[in-house]
Amino acid sequence: MGPTGVGKTDLAIELYKNLNINIISVDSVQIYKHLNIGSGKPSSNVLDKYPHDLIDILKPNESYSTSQFQQDVIDSIRKAFQTKKIPFLVGGTMMYFHHLVNGISKLPSVDSQIRLRVKEEFEDKGVHEMYKYLEKIDKNSSIKIHQNDTQRIKRAIEVFLATGKELSKWQAENKKETNQIISESNLIQIAIKPHDKDLHRENIAKRFKGMIDAGLIEEVEGILERKGMSSNSQAMKSVGYRQVCEYLKGDCSLDDMIDKGINSTRQLAKRQMTWMRNWRNLIFVENNSSLFSSVKDLIFKNS
Repeated sequence: MGPTGVGKTDLAIELYKNLNINIISVDSVQIYKHLNIGSGKPSSNVLDKYPHDLIDILKPNESYSTSQFQQDVIDSIRKAFQTKKIPFLVGGTMMYFHHLVNGISKLPSVDSQIRLRVKEEFEDKGVHEMYKYLEKIDKNSSIKIHQNDTQRIKRAIEVFLATGKELSKWQAENKKETNQIISESNLIQIAIKPHDKDLHRENIAKRFKGMIDAGLIEEVEGILERKGMSSNSQAMKSVGYRQVCEYLKGDCSLDDMIDKGINSTRQLAKRQMTWMRNWRNLIFVENNSSLFSSVKDLIFKNS
C-alpha cells in the first residue's frame, strides 16, 4: 500500500517480472471501466502483459462497497493460491485494506424503498446537505466518513432510517469477522512512503497536469454521455473526476479546476499516510533506487 503517485504500480510490475505473483488491485476507482486517465490505471498494453485482478470489473454507473470488495478479493486470493502463486495486493484504497485485514461488521439489510428514498434525497439536496444530516443523526460515523464519500454517507443514513439505530452503534456492537483465508495466511504488510515529501508533492502536481494533457476532461465528457451516468454517480465522486465535473458544469475555471485537483490529490495522499502511520504490523520502505530489492527481500524473508 502507499499514497497516490508513490510508484506502487511500477513496483508491482517489476515484481511480476521476477516473482511468481498474481497482482490484485486494491483501488476503488480502477474497478470502473472507462475511468482510465484520472484513476492512473495501467494502459491496456501493460495490463495484457502484467494482468491485474479487480480492474475494469464494473460499469461507471454501478455502485460498489467494501463488503463486495471483500468477496471479490478473497476469490482472487484463493485463485492465486490454487495456481501456486503469491497473491500480491497493490493499491491505495485504505478502507478496502482495513476491512480485509481487520474484518467487517455484519450490518442489517436495508429495504429497497429506503435505498430509493435516500438516493432521491441525494439527487435533490446534494452530498453536502446529506453529510450535514448525517452529522445530526450519527455524529460518530460522520467523523469517520469523508464529506464527499457519497456511498458511505448513503449507507450510514440508510441503516439509521431502516433500524432507528446509528451505524456507528451497529459497528461497535457487532464483532468484526476476518475471512479464514486471511487469518490463516502469512500476511506481509508493506507500505511505500515518499523518500522526499516535497518532491512527492511536486510529482502529484505534475501527474495531475499530465492527466489533463492526456485527455482527462475529454474522458469525463465521454463517461457522462453514457446511459445512466451523471456527475452524482459514485464513480464521479473520486478525486480528479469530481473536480473535472465541476469544471464542466461551469462551477470553476480551468485553472481553478487544476488547482483544486492537485490540492485534493495532495489531501488524499495525506489521508493515506495518516492511515498508514496508525497501521499495525506495517513494514515501511522508501521509494528510492533500492525499493524493488527491498520489497523482494521482504517477500522472500517472510514467505
